[in-house]
Amino acid sequence: MHGFVRNPAAVGAIAPSSRQLAEAMMRDLALGNDESVLELGPGTGAFTREIRDTLPRGARYLGIECEARFVELLSRKYPEMEFVEGRAENAFEHCRDAGISNPAAIISGLPFATLCEETREAIVASMERLMVPGTVFRTFQYAHAYRLPGSVRFRDSMNRVFGGHERSDLVMLNLPPAFVLTWSR
Repeated sequence: MHGFVRNPAAVGAIAPSSRQLAEAMMRDLALGNDESVLELGPGTGAFTREIRDTLPRGARYLGIECEARFVELLSRKYPEMEFVEGRAENAFEHCRDAGISNPAAIISGLPFATLCEETREAIVASMERLMVPGTVFRTFQYAHAYRLPGSVRFRDSMNRVFGGHERSDLVMLNLPPAFVLTWSR
């Protein structure tokens, strides 16, 4: 909560995401042993734990986080996983540097409703470079922010590039409640 109060655009969350939202973010992702998962904005690791528990043996993980203190925290908490300090706009380059060509799944905890237009569009362009047929991109939007202009513009941009998206039922056991959004290529 302190991070949100200090910098709501960067942190984007009032409280860490719930276990129920983390489970909804990973639901029905069929990952193979030789595939990889990219997490954008893992923060303090609310989704990271669920990703770790879902990854099959041999699968790779890369978390891209812009806050150095979170990268340090996550690296200590999950030493078997790889984290880099960076920005989602540069996800293609971060994956290339880590030896990941095309992730099977991209899980995002980024606050798209509060990101500026230029940043949102740069992230969508980066996803377009990363996603190949079969790649799944999954993020969430809080119910109260779902109709905010930034949220709508992000969905419109993703829909233009990747086609329509699927929206889950509202995950009520989260503060605040949220929808999970999925795009597939």
